[in-house]
Amino acid sequence: MGLREYIGDIVEAVVTTAKGMRITARYGVDASEEVTQQYPEERREPDERFRGFLHNDIARCTSCTMCVKACPVDCISLEAVRGADKKMVLASYDINIGRCMYCGLCVEVCPPKSLVHTGGYEKASFDRGELILHFVHEDAEEIKARVAKQVAEAAAKAAETAKVAANPAAPAANPAAANPTAKEDPEKKG
Repeated sequence: MGLREYIGDIVEAVVTTAKGMRITARYGVDASEEVTQQYPEERREPDERFRGFLHNDIARCTSCTMCVKACPVDCISLEAVRGADKKMVLASYDINIGRCMYCGLCVEVCPPKSLVHTGGYEKASFDRGELILHFVHEDAEEIKARVAKQVAEAAAKAAETAKVAANPAAPAANPAAANPTAKEDPEKKG
């Protein structure tokens, strides 16, 4: 490598550095264009279609499991039992936001639209357990036991109703009242 090539490389490095610094200097000179935000004091408002943390309105949720099936990373888990009225009852609904990739597929397939993205984006934690969002705050086993009791009571009530409908009316205490066509014995009258 000759002296001419060496000096050419130095000149090229200076020219390309100057081009890059021209863009950077424009941000430093123009005070109206603010780029940096002082984060803890100034929080950025997310855009309207921002995909933040997931939230499920369990009052509207039908336990259809469409969100669980659509999730590509299996970060949603739900457990449901069939109630006395044949509808599904949520026993537990958890979302692991540490695994979620915020793709929005679960929100798109939710039939009652109970699952939505929120504007939340701050959830730093030292413990992975804190990254699991629990939406049913009652113990799953208690819910299952309560629903099983309701199902058993409904089955017993249905069985009793079927038994009453299947049996004819109970016979009356007075045989003449039970059979009105029977004639009275004339010897018993006198």
